[in-house]
Amino acid sequence: MNFSADDIFLEVNVASVTAFLTYAAEAAVNAGFTMDPKELNNSFLEREQEFSTGLEDGFAIPHAKSVVIKKTGFLYFRLKNPLDWPTYDHKPVTDVFALMVPPENAGNTHLKMLANLSTALLEEDFKVKLRTLTSKTKIADFINQKIGE
Repeated sequence: MNFSADDIFLEVNVASVTAFLTYAAEAAVNAGFTMDPKELNNSFLEREQEFSTGLEDGFAIPHAKSVVIKKTGFLYFRLKNPLDWPTYDHKPVTDVFALMVPPENAGNTHLKMLANLSTALLEEDFKVKLRTLTSKTKIADFINQKIGE
C-alpha cells in the first residue's frame, strides 16, 4: 500500500461523528476507494454501532468492510474542531484514520493494517510528530515510514 498526500484531509470541519463518517465516505470516492459513498457510510455506521472505534489521546480508527470498497487502505483526517466520540479516556477526537477493506481482504490484510496503526498510536513520538506536521506530503512520507506494510 502506498499512502499519498491525496489520502490526507486537514482542517476537516464537521459537527458530529455521524457527519464525519459521511464526510469520510465521500472523501473515499475522490481517493478511489469506492464509487458508492452511501453504502460505505452505512458500513462505517454499522461498525460504529457494534462498538466505538474511538481510542484515546484524541484518535479514532473507524473501519469498514464492504463489497463497494475497491482497494484496501486508509485515509487520515485531522479535524478542525474536536469531536465528542466515545473513547477509552473520554477525551474528544481530533485525528482519525478511516480504514477500508474489500471482503476478499477482510482477514489478514485488515488485521495487519489495524495492528500496524494501533501499534504506531501507542508510541507518543508518533502521535506528537504526526500532529506537528503541516505538509500533506510530509505527513504521507511519515505515515509510510512508520506504518508501511
